[in-house]
Amino acid sequence: MMRRSVFVASAVLWAGAACAMESIDLNGLWDFRLAKDASLEEVAMPDFKPDGKMVVPGCWDAMSHWYNQRGTGCYRRSFTLAGDAVNAFLVVDGVGLRSRYWVDGREIGFSKLPWSKFQFETGPLKAGRHEIVCAVDSIVDNSKVKLFWNFYDFYPFGGFHHGVRLDVQRFVVEPRRVVVRTRDFKTGLVELEVQFAGEGLSDFTAAVSFDGGAARQVAFKGGRAQMTVPNFRLWSPAAPNLHAVTVSLPSLDHAAGASARFGVRQVGTANGRITLNGEPVYLKGVNRHESHYEFGATTPVQLMYEDIQNLKDLGGNFIRGSHYAQCEAFLNLCDELGVMVWEESLGWGNKAKQLEDPEFCDLQEEETRLMVRNSINHPCVIISAFLNEPDSNLRSCLTLVDRLIGVIRAEDTGHLVTFACHRNDKDICHTNTDIIAYNTYPCWYSHELKTGTAEEMRSNIRQCHTDIVKYFRERYQDGRPIIVSETGVKADYGVRDPRGKAQYTEDFQEEYERIMLEEIFANREIAGIAIWQFTDAKTYTRTQGLRNRSYGVNTGGLYDLYRRPKLVVESIRKLFQEKSERE
Repeated sequence: MMRRSVFVASAVLWAGAACAMESIDLNGLWDFRLAKDASLEEVAMPDFKPDGKMVVPGCWDAMSHWYNQRGTGCYRRSFTLAGDAVNAFLVVDGVGLRSRYWVDGREIGFSKLPWSKFQFETGPLKAGRHEIVCAVDSIVDNSKVKLFWNFYDFYPFGGFHHGVRLDVQRFVVEPRRVVVRTRDFKTGLVELEVQFAGEGLSDFTAAVSFDGGAARQVAFKGGRAQMTVPNFRLWSPAAPNLHAVTVSLPSLDHAAGASARFGVRQVGTANGRITLNGEPVYLKGVNRHESHYEFGATTPVQLMYEDIQNLKDLGGNFIRGSHYAQCEAFLNLCDELGVMVWEESLGWGNKAKQLEDPEFCDLQEEETRLMVRNSINHPCVIISAFLNEPDSNLRSCLTLVDRLIGVIRAEDTGHLVTFACHRNDKDICHTNTDIIAYNTYPCWYSHELKTGTAEEMRSNIRQCHTDIVKYFRERYQDGRPIIVSETGVKADYGVRDPRGKAQYTEDFQEEYERIMLEEIFANREIAGIAIWQFTDAKTYTRTQGLRNRSYGVNTGGLYDLYRRPKLVVESIRKLFQEKSERE
């Protein structure tokens, strides 16, 4: 028997804690000008002249005034500090694509990481009024943008995706975050790590309280301490139990401390299955883009919640966040509502040109490390991944894949590690992953039909998955779980053809995906599936030969852009609800 197990409990900043670092919400209307078709380097910054307003968060190219327009969005706003700050951190939760930042005319940072959550330090700030200026360049120029290429099959929206805030550091020594890692899920033993802003402490005594209970004095060594969570309850999709911890440092000459919310759970593998808290769990899920026809990548929390409601109504338990780091608000909802998440850093169909580019590889490492550090604390995230459909038959790809695996494991995430492969008879890169994951579209992009009958389609789908599983089992011979990370077909919402069931109709999609799920569920070697895709999503427009993409939208969704269900939804619901989560 082969078994791999990793342990984690997760934490996020607990905004309601009285001792937490002060934050200034910078969302709302900013002064704005879009320099159409101009790159960051071509715009006079930071002394630009605004000609209107733009909301943050928001995607300008999803709005009628600047619809589909690319260029550099120039932003400006002010904020007021009530007292002096020894430092502050400008926190950006997703932006597209490159961005640059100034505070009071002084540049503080430059990001090449689309969709990532990142931060820049401002340095000391005096009490009073201050000004922030930002430039966001959405032009896909691959001499400058290495992580998003024009052939990627989703739309790179310009603007701030999920908001901006300023975390204010008032004291030289100030706790900023508590990270919680489970060390024994059976007993509730956790390790607490206190991370500081500015100068940190290594060895100290702190008062630790769980779930509002009585505090106890705990000695921290190297910023860490282990203790048992009183009356702990495990986190799972069926019971998404969450705990809270507060760590206070009364020895300092000012009120200092930080709090976190976390969930205790273990994810691992055994006997060809993924395990959660020691029990096998079958992944029944979907691929989901952060995308909406009106809001672009700035999907409101209500829409995120609606997506999760729809998934749970289907009987699903799993979302693959394709194909970039997920925003904090969405992961918080998945924590609270009990949805397991695959999170991956940005990449799509990368070939030798990218895989052999040192800058591309360095940025992959940077964004992947940042992703796992941001989300290590969410119990919902069970898989950390990267790239998506790289040319994994190449030695250069193997070198990068192993490098990124090392980055993730060095962070002690407790997540399983994989990537979505499509070189399914030539792959050499799954050597060191925890899960083998593959994308395939039989009878759509491959295995062409001759007669077009349902029987022929079923036979082709069955043979396709049998052959792929056989290749991976023979190549790697270690019994790891194998999951289908993408499969499905497209359908235009409202287009029906109940007699002929022609391609791109809802009737064909329903027939195909019903057969596909029946065959995958019948294959005992497969441990989970993420259907492509949950909702329709905007993709390249007026490029890529306009191929296979109705009105600039990837219409592979079970729901359309407005979350209207297609015919296939009822069949997916029936099959998902009949499929046991444990085997």
